[in-house]
Amino acid sequence: MSDHLSLTLLGTGASLPSKRRGLPSLVIRKDGEYILCDCSEGTQQRIMHANIPPSRIHTMLISHLHGDHIFGIPGFITSQQMASRSNPLRIIGPTGLQKYLQLIKDISGYGIDYPLEIDEMSAASHEFKAGSFYVAARQLDHHGQPCYGFRLQEKDKPGKFNSRKADALGIPHGPERAALLRGENVVLSDGRTIEPAMLVGPTRPGRIIAYCTDTRPCKAAVELAQECDLLVYDSTFTDEHTELANESGHSTSGQAARIALEADAKQLVLWHISPRYDEEDELLLLQQAKGVFPSTLLPDDLQTLTLQPRSA
Repeated sequence: MSDHLSLTLLGTGASLPSKRRGLPSLVIRKDGEYILCDCSEGTQQRIMHANIPPSRIHTMLISHLHGDHIFGIPGFITSQQMASRSNPLRIIGPTGLQKYLQLIKDISGYGIDYPLEIDEMSAASHEFKAGSFYVAARQLDHHGQPCYGFRLQEKDKPGKFNSRKADALGIPHGPERAALLRGENVVLSDGRTIEPAMLVGPTRPGRIIAYCTDTRPCKAAVELAQECDLLVYDSTFTDEHTELANESGHSTSGQAARIALEADAKQLVLWHISPRYDEEDELLLLQQAKGVFPSTLLPDDLQTLTLQPRSA
């Protein structure tokens, strides 16, 4: 059985597109399912460049309603209509999302025939399932708009099955072995009872991705990122612009690193990079973060990161 989990960073910039960085959106892929986090202008084309099948995206998680995170949604959902999509699509975001999409629908007159579900969040915290993930959403500390961060966690996986020992014990291939993997005792035809602990190793915890865009440093971000495998976090500014970051409801790369350190994250991905910075300035973003949290990455658009399975 496949155990693939990866993250494709479609656009890594902020506010305005630049020649080097598109506006923020990313896709989480687990085996054959896809979740899109934010849907900025240009997202559809970057999805094509990344060879991601848009009809397989079953859930869209929208952090907040600022334009650089939502202006790609109408184009995506109408393109899926023109492509004769039949798979359901669920869009989850803050209060106002339904009104925004309805307004554009009323003006443009587009129709949607495939199942489209829009769920709005208004409370400080929400928990729900999205495909095979458990998702926790928490309000962050932005400005002007309620902004949510997300924590996506896989289900825990059964421990490794000792096939050689099972062969030696005479356990047939088929339902008996599947039952042991589910944690059930098995009685063999000769009357012997086989317990899962005899053949199945310790449970392997599911991997965790945290997505915290557009936020000042806050307790909610630390909670979402707690012991995650990968933290994608607002790094709009260098530390020299800390005051500007605070005024605009954003973070510096150094602040992002301190969040990752406090949360005991495994890896930090700098995100939502201001277009004010050239390549040399961006190296300073990375240096300031790595000085606090060495396991930090400054990604390029369309870069894919693969998460390794956790050990027991």
